[in-house]
Amino acid sequence: MTSAFRALAGVRGARAFHPRGRWFTGTVTTTFDPALPLPKGRTEVPGRLSKGAGTPGGAPDVLGLAFRLPGPWDVLLSTSFARVLPRPARTWSSARYGSIAPFRWRGDLVWLAAVPDPGQAGSAALDDLPDELGFTLEVGPPWRPVGRLVARPLPVDDEQPPLDPVRNRPPGLDLAPAPLARLRERAYRGSRRGRPAEQDP
Repeated sequence: MTSAFRALAGVRGARAFHPRGRWFTGTVTTTFDPALPLPKGRTEVPGRLSKGAGTPGGAPDVLGLAFRLPGPWDVLLSTSFARVLPRPARTWSSARYGSIAPFRWRGDLVWLAAVPDPGQAGSAALDDLPDELGFTLEVGPPWRPVGRLVARPLPVDDEQPPLDPVRNRPPGLDLAPAPLARLRERAYRGSRRGRPAEQDP
């Protein structure tokens, strides 16, 4: 697994996952919710909107929404169906973004989702992103709103430090289930090692 994703990243000269995207500056505004260790109040966050397979132009793709909370905690969400299935989307605001796999926090399994405000973009093209995208943050089950994310895309996808949900998460927050978490760890390790700028020591 590690070698496969290292080779894919090397061939692409970019991330094995979500190679095409645009960084954004944004804000997360939350109320306290014990289901996950989200910061309370208004927090400035960097993040990235991306296309999972890197399809060209406005072609549908599994779209990604990632951002860094204080800690750091790197949150990665993808357009999904039925909570656990990746779903290609035709526009940046036509499908909910979810964690796909749950988090284990204080003994409970919790999913995180971002529900886009409707009608914000006309296609899945990176150059069709509006100046601002709004999302309602939800946790579940049962699903309930816990805050808002507002993303303001930057003009280019520059080389900022990559977001990594395996390395960067709060103490006590685990990725679940354990076999899938180990698989993700090997995949991210391979992707990091395959990128020229991201060689591990």
